[in-house]
Amino acid sequence: SVYSSGTDTNHGKSAVIMSQVRNGWMRQVTSKYFWYGAIHINDHSRFITVEDSAVLEPKSPLSGGYRYSFNIDRSESVLVQRCYSEYSRHDFVSGRMTSGPNVFVDSLAKYPYNDIGPHHRYSTGQLYDNIKGGEMNVRNRGGSGSGHGWTGAQILFWNTEGDVICNAPNGAMNWAIGHVGGHRTNTWDEPEPSGVVQSLGTHVAPRSLYYAQLQDRLSRNDLHSVLVPAQKNGPIWTLLERWKGEGLFMDPVVIWSNKDGATKIRANEAISIGGMVRDLKLLGSNPTFEWRVAFAWFGRTVTFENAASLQTTVTFSRAGPYKLELMVSDRLEGLSASALLDILVD
Repeated sequence: SVYSSGTDTNHGKSAVIMSQVRNGWMRQVTSKYFWYGAIHINDHSRFITVEDSAVLEPKSPLSGGYRYSFNIDRSESVLVQRCYSEYSRHDFVSGRMTSGPNVFVDSLAKYPYNDIGPHHRYSTGQLYDNIKGGEMNVRNRGGSGSGHGWTGAQILFWNTEGDVICNAPNGAMNWAIGHVGGHRTNTWDEPEPSGVVQSLGTHVAPRSLYYAQLQDRLSRNDLHSVLVPAQKNGPIWTLLERWKGEGLFMDPVVIWSNKDGATKIRANEAISIGGMVRDLKLLGSNPTFEWRVAFAWFGRTVTFENAASLQTTVTFSRAGPYKLELMVSDRLEGLSASALLDILVD
């Protein structure tokens, strides 16, 4: 967005607005200077995924109504993952009467001016999973703002980092589990009952509650199309800070087999292998695929059912370690990327 000063409001509000959208995506979008944020999802939108996106250098006053980087308002079944925000007031936030379920996972807020969490008028059913920022609050805001009242119920902060206020309204509950950082009491109106706060100062297992539940509901292999490999190893906040919305976050291509971390692979057993192209420039240019052998011991052979297919099967002639490579290319545009997969055959 083009602006005239650091507090200008006569320029772009949000990079993307989704209103009454069903089955929508926002992927690999970096918003710069907009005075509200990267995306505002509202008016009963459903089944939305926002990922690998960033908010940089918003230009606006530091007062109410400005700088809501990733905002969900009266919408449900929204997933926000692997996102970065800086210099905002409410980086990962929901608006009024947002019923959920909604999830923010593996995301980072740097230099925040206000808090993360449900903002006003009793939003419900939200998971803040591996979010790092300044403050994370669910509380009674009383008459603040336009009369915010209780911000939310059935809200869970899971393995988050920052300062937290976790209060609970009568007849409902909120949770902060595995939170690392300060634990504060409500600063609005009268003190309120505390929610459930457990393992304060120490993260818990599983690392991500959302991804663990997704794996239980679907399968381990279904996670390959949702995660990047680094997410399997721990928090990715350092990687997000290093990335800061510049180019593609992490792997342009990811690959896997249906035996990842599972049962042993036998010689001449057919296993399924597959991949996903995450680089939208490469994906949109009608690429070609080629599976090849990057490493095998002498005398071993590898047979692909279809080496030119993104999803195929493969067999290995004898026991030993193998390394497969998927090459994705668009010779017309001069674009290419590859990924490697280690296989051990007993």
